[in-house]
Parts: sequence; structure tokens; C-alpha cells
Amino acid sequence: MYSESTARSGHTDDAPLLAKELSWKHRMKSKWYRMDRVSRVVFSLMFLALGAALVSRIAIEVLSPFDNWPRTTIPPRLDNDNNSARTDGERRKAVRAAMQHAWQGYRDHAFGKDELQPVSNSSNNKWGGWGVTLIDALDTLHIMELHEEFKEGVRHVAKVNFSKAKTGYTTPFFEMVIRSLGGLLSAYEMSLDVRLLKKAKEVGDVLMPAFNTSTGIPYPR
Repeated sequence: MYSESTARSGHTDDAPLLAKELSWKHRMKSKWYRMDRVSRVVFSLMFLALGAALVSRIAIEVLSPFDNWPRTTIPPRLDNDNNSARTDGERRKAVRAAMQHAWQGYRDHAFGKDELQPVSNSSNNKWGGWGVTLIDALDTLHIMELHEEFKEGVRHVAKVNFSKAKTGYTTPFFEMVIRSLGGLLSAYEMSLDVRLLKKAKEVGDVLMPAFNTSTGIPYPR
């Protein structure tokens, strides 16, 4: 018997067809009839929106190509209040002077400590007491060719015992990886001072037990 349901599926009792033998048109038609009314409406609207966007894009390109649109150039404006007209050399000197100022403040009030507290000119060791600010600054000192400050920092790092944290403090794993371990390795890469590589290995060995968890994900502290 021939019925609407068999017509929709692309099959008849007289001439049954396997799904794999149907043409793509029959398969698409079959899938369309299996969709509910809401799905058909949504699909139709999406198809119309895509078609409208495509037609609009073609029309714009034909009637007014983007390549023919006027080009607008914003002229550079010098902000004299912020000294933006300075040369690159002057900028480099200003940045280097700022680093020297920051290092001098740390050296005078918090040398070897984790952080300088600039308002009170005091310090803290909340990162374990290994002098994380000093270690983190070594590569920057080397890049800026502040070699005396760099050597002073390396001499201090060579004396740090990374197997112990300050009493009452814990060591945050993530910060120690990116700041202490990363700082030591980058400073070694630039200077090839083997003392820095030795200390980087010490930090890595200290941090390894953090991976002794049931999941393999390290402890946060």
C-alpha cells in the first residue's frame, strides 16, 4: 500500500529500498519529515538569515566595494603633559632609572625579604622567606644592564637555603614555580652563572613532593 508515511520515508511496499540506496535528496526529505514543527521553523529561519547575510554581502561588494571606501588616517598626537614626544633613548633611560629607584628601595628596607611594604618602609616574608622579589628581579636587572645590582642579588641567592621556609609560613606552589624557579632559570640563561642553576635545581627538588597526591595534581601550598 502506498501511504503518506511511506512516501515521506521514501519507501513503498511495492518497491522497498534500503536506506543506503536512497539518493541524498530522498534522505534529506526523510530527515525533514521526521523533524517536529518547531525544529522546522527554527531551521528555516536560520537558513533564511544565512541567505540574507550572503545576499547582503554580495550586494555591498558589487555596489560599493570595500576597497573603494575612503581611507581614514588618524594623525599622531603628542601629549606634552605626559612627555610622549621623548625619544626611545630617553624612554629607556627613564625606565632604567625607575628600576634603579625600585631596587634601591628594596635594598634599603627589605633586602633578602619576600616583599617590600613601601608605605611603612617595612617588609614581610609571606611567600616563605626566600626573597621572592629579589629572585624575580634578577633577569630584569640583567636585561637593563644593572650588573652591579645583579651580582649583589646573585651573591645573596647563593646563600639561601631553599629546603626550609620561614617559621609560620607556607610556600605557595604556583608562585614559587613562576617566580622563584622561573626567575632562577631565566637569570641563569642570561648570565650562565652556575650558582643560579644549582639553586634552581634545589627549588625544583623542594617543590617535587607537592605532586605526591592521589590525582597527580600538586598541592596548592
